[in-house]
Amino acid sequence: MHTLWKRYVALLENDLSTQIFDNVKNLLVCALLFAAGTNTLLGQRELFIGMFASNVAGWGLIILSAVLMVLNISDGIRRLAKLRYHLALQLLLILVYLVIAERVVEIVWSFRAH
Repeated sequence: MHTLWKRYVALLENDLSTQIFDNVKNLLVCALLFAAGTNTLLGQRELFIGMFASNVAGWGLIILSAVLMVLNISDGIRRLAKLRYHLALQLLLILVYLVIAERVVEIVWSFRAH
């Protein structure tokens, strides 16, 4: 138990919590951008200049969020590759990212529906 505690403290000293919070923050921002883009595409109202502009803005947000999400996931996978059980952790990370991102999009859609 003492060795686990030492390893945990060493990880904290190497900014583990900062890296985790930055990754989660980036994930949430990407999910919110994706939700905003899809909501713009699915909405039947004209925004700003007209329907064409809202479609371009919607697809632009979706593409931007996808690029940022890929960058965020690849950074997390690269960092996990240095650890002991990296393949299992990488698969778990991807699964968690997908579940959280999907849930955030659902939450944003439900707020916009009311």
